[in-house]
Amino acid sequence: MTRTVLFAWELGDGLGHVSRLIKIAERLRDAGVRCRFAVRQLELAGRAVQSAGFEVLQAPLARVEPIRGPDGTQPVTVGDILGAVGFSGVERLAPLVAGWHGLIELAAPDLVVTDYAPTANLALFGGPVPWIPIGDGFTLPPFETEQFLPFRKARPAFEEVRLLEVVGKVQSARGRPTPSRLPLLFEGTQRYVITLPELDPWRAVRSEQAIGPIAPPPRPVTGLPQDSYFAYLSAGFAFTDRVLEGLAATGRLGTVFLRDSTAAQRNAWRERGLRVWDEPQDMRAMAEKSKVIIHHAGVGTAEQTLGLGRPQLLAPRHFEQFANSDALGRLGVAVALRGAGRFSVEDVGRALATTADNPQFAERATHCARQLSARPATALDTVVAACTSRSHP
Repeated sequence: MTRTVLFAWELGDGLGHVSRLIKIAERLRDAGVRCRFAVRQLELAGRAVQSAGFEVLQAPLARVEPIRGPDGTQPVTVGDILGAVGFSGVERLAPLVAGWHGLIELAAPDLVVTDYAPTANLALFGGPVPWIPIGDGFTLPPFETEQFLPFRKARPAFEEVRLLEVVGKVQSARGRPTPSRLPLLFEGTQRYVITLPELDPWRAVRSEQAIGPIAPPPRPVTGLPQDSYFAYLSAGFAFTDRVLEGLAATGRLGTVFLRDSTAAQRNAWRERGLRVWDEPQDMRAMAEKSKVIIHHAGVGTAEQTLGLGRPQLLAPRHFEQFANSDALGRLGVAVALRGAGRFSVEDVGRALATTADNPQFAERATHCARQLSARPATALDTVVAACTSRSHP
């Protein structure tokens, strides 16, 4: 009898979540397992799933409400994220859980693998289908704690005791048990933190350490860089223009890829002396020719640049990227600009000079890259083995 695994992705954007799920599914398909996907975004992610040859379904779509906490609009804990996507009220949460329950029954899986899918986790909690949540350090918080750990020193927008009351009402109506504490929604039958342990902000409290990314970091570059920098930035970030102004003011040679930019925006920066690519560039090729990689401290780019062995200049946009910036700073391979735009054009130039001209940054980046390249890349094998075991009686 053919076994079936359902891959579920609920929150976040881009292709990062789906890309790593596809790698797992491809290995399972080779072993004769039927793989189906339920994804948040059909147009982009769904197309990627179909291109890989898998069935795709629309996941229940949680509306993300603005966070209005006593200390700002950024989440303080994972509980704030849950509150924003529907856990704050039965009228919002119950239909989402019912949607996931119906989709799971329709797919009839022997196992569900979830990636940043807390409502799917709740739909599975206490039910007959085994499930394996995966995620990086941020999207898979530790289940061992009584409450979610804070990202920063501030008061959360949502009290976990109230969120748990809502969960209890929804579960009671379904005839399912209620978790005794919210972090248990991320326990599953088995779970895997799939990032570098160095980038897991909660590694100190986990009983099981991160196993590394599904796609291992690249091997270190060996070329002698001629450019000072390659910048991979988002045009949608409110302070990207200030970063670019700082780079232009240095007069240093470098190149830029500005994600989600228009032709007019790119041409405007070219007129100011920057060399701007029209298309995404191969990161390895850019690292070979550039002393420093400038980016927003997203976990994927951070892992990749650590593997390549180049110093990093970071312009973090939100809490997860702030945590990554702190971790990279502790490794001695990066300098971060202050968040919320609390940096000047001159600060950008000084940060670039520090990372590009201080040989200690290059030495530490090379050392870290060599350490990573010496580690066995076992994350994909580990997750596939667990899926194979859990999807069979």
